[in-house]
Amino acid sequence: MTKLSPRLMAIFLIAILGTAVCGFAAPAPAPAAVEPVEKSRKDLTPRPDGWTPADQVKAEEEAKKEYPFVKDVLMEDLPLRQQRLRGLGLGLKDVKRSYMLLDSPYADTFERKYGPVRFMHAKHAAALDGDCAACHHLRPADESAPETVACRACHQDNRQEDGRERIGLKAAYHMQCMNCHEKMKKGPVSCEGCHAKRPTDHRELVKLPENPTPQQVTKECLRCHEQAGEDMLTTAHWLWRGPSPYTVEHRKSVMSGKGTTTLNNFCLSAISNEKRCTSCHAGYGWKDNTFDFSNRENMDCLVCHDTTGSYKKAPPAAGMPDPKVDMVYVARNVGPTSRKTCGVCHFSGGGGDAVKHADMSAQLYWPDRNCDVHMGGYDFQCVECHKTRNHKISGRSTSVPVSEGTRACEDCHTSSPHYGDSLLDHHLNKHCETVACNTCHSPIYSKCAATKTWWDWSTAGDKQRAVHKDKYGKPDYNWMKGDFRWKEASKPVYAWFNGFMERRLLGDPIEPAARGFRPGEQPTPARKADMVVTDITRPVGSLKDPRSKITPFKIMSGIQPADAVNRYLLVPHLFPYDKEDTAAFWKGTDWQAAFREGMAKAGLPYSGEYMWVATNMYWRIEHEVMPREHALSCVQCHQSLKGERTCDRCHQDSREAKFRELTEKGADFELLRMMGRDVGELIGKSDYIDFKRLGYKGDPILYGGRFTRLPLGRGPDAK
Repeated sequence: MTKLSPRLMAIFLIAILGTAVCGFAAPAPAPAAVEPVEKSRKDLTPRPDGWTPADQVKAEEEAKKEYPFVKDVLMEDLPLRQQRLRGLGLGLKDVKRSYMLLDSPYADTFERKYGPVRFMHAKHAAALDGDCAACHHLRPADESAPETVACRACHQDNRQEDGRERIGLKAAYHMQCMNCHEKMKKGPVSCEGCHAKRPTDHRELVKLPENPTPQQVTKECLRCHEQAGEDMLTTAHWLWRGPSPYTVEHRKSVMSGKGTTTLNNFCLSAISNEKRCTSCHAGYGWKDNTFDFSNRENMDCLVCHDTTGSYKKAPPAAGMPDPKVDMVYVARNVGPTSRKTCGVCHFSGGGGDAVKHADMSAQLYWPDRNCDVHMGGYDFQCVECHKTRNHKISGRSTSVPVSEGTRACEDCHTSSPHYGDSLLDHHLNKHCETVACNTCHSPIYSKCAATKTWWDWSTAGDKQRAVHKDKYGKPDYNWMKGDFRWKEASKPVYAWFNGFMERRLLGDPIEPAARGFRPGEQPTPARKADMVVTDITRPVGSLKDPRSKITPFKIMSGIQPADAVNRYLLVPHLFPYDKEDTAAFWKGTDWQAAFREGMAKAGLPYSGEYMWVATNMYWRIEHEVMPREHALSCVQCHQSLKGERTCDRCHQDSREAKFRELTEKGADFELLRMMGRDVGELIGKSDYIDFKRLGYKGDPILYGGRFTRLPLGRGPDAK
């Protein structure tokens, strides 16, 4: 018998074993047939019939208006013209249109790479101290013409019929604006600093198979936008964590965020619940702590850049898109972000419309002007305030620690935003040193849709309990979540705020005096209301801090679980990983199992004993800014002005003002009630702000301000 070499013997044995396995193993099951899914291109939030942003439409119409060409101008030395116009009394009071669009057919003769410029006429006039001649440097030679005319009346084409040259309108705009910005060392000088860039048509650029995977779509995006992918890797919207320079005692942290250490009293924590929470993540497949944040192909470009309105996530699928989405159609119609793309997540934070944010709801997709003057009146998109650089978005919420840049009303409106030169403008600008803009300009929150103000997790789990609707049509209970309370058109709570927040993060101790109640106890509503409260977030500031301002907040209150031994807030595992997962509370309604799993994933010990404690969160009010005619009036905060004496306590000269009318001009709650808002309790209110609660002795008109006392005040006994 021929002796086989070891190598041949090994090959022979492998062949025999392979034949045996192939011959006797059960055949592999055929893959299950996948039912074809009908794709949808339906816009999920279409523009309602008749919706128009009135202020923007008016500005657009004015921008298209053609002006008679001014052929001859009166040559006049600029210093002399400035003096002459001041002598005529021309100034801020003569600004007829405070807002306009710099968008004319004369400026778009050859190309349309950028959108029009939103120009705040009154703001610029105020910045120039009412010097009209700084921009309107010449006047028409015709003596019957007005002293100032529109730019496009003099600047149209750069060559005139008689052969003389005059710079065209586009050049005039750029020279005037950019030269002034450089001279004053303020204001943007880059193209995108003033203009919105028009989107590129992607219909012929995108190359995809008929039914691509989400990752194939992202890979196609990265083919051209490789740097954007690199930028996205370090953003808060991708990582759900980042720098927290405004959280005291954590200012150097770069790991805080809702994906790591941040807690709240809504859905409590994303940890161990990623598969559900990441329906609002700008990525695909974040279902647990094994998600690869370095894989750019798992980024979801479409959720932010869809312009069709048809893209949506599948809620429980770890950020994956709904199978009905026509991915090719959406990818070929991408563009800038919008209220729709931002709102699909931010308007429904906390698991439903207007749940978390007191000043954001689905109403802001197409809002009424009185709901939000910027979005409803001027058709602002979110990015017009929340400026973005390298996919890092400026602006921050008090509910989370991450900040990629700050934004404030003053960035556009300046620290002296009342641009007139009247007595009232002067006093309102003085108020801006102490009072945040939204204190007056957002006198009520959630006026467009009711928001959640109370969430009691201790009652969750009762699948037999009947659910009732409140007067807003909102449910009072959900077996998965517990008891709720809602409020519409609510007066904010006012607190001093200097921009910094105190924040309880994962593992931080609850209030030392908090005792809570144990499982099985049935405390009365009165007892729950009297419980010692642990603030998850709280604004930093005080009366004597010159950086602090009186700021409006929604306070979210609730009952949530805490470790009775370790005395920190607990992270429950709520949403099941899969069908076999019984530890999830929404599967087995077992709090002990949910706490064990959630805290294991959070990396903190669980003692096995829990209690229910009261918590609060402060949510700053930033949106739903009302038109200026609906801002709070003087008398609504200063009760002393309801008496016989008003501004004439100090001001003896009333020739230019009717003091009584000035003090009472402002928010009309009776009108808002007639419009359907729940504001009956605010009608006639003259102590809107509790000055004593803020540390004052009383109404500052009587007792003086926080740093100085009015020198001519008549004292607290004045009527």
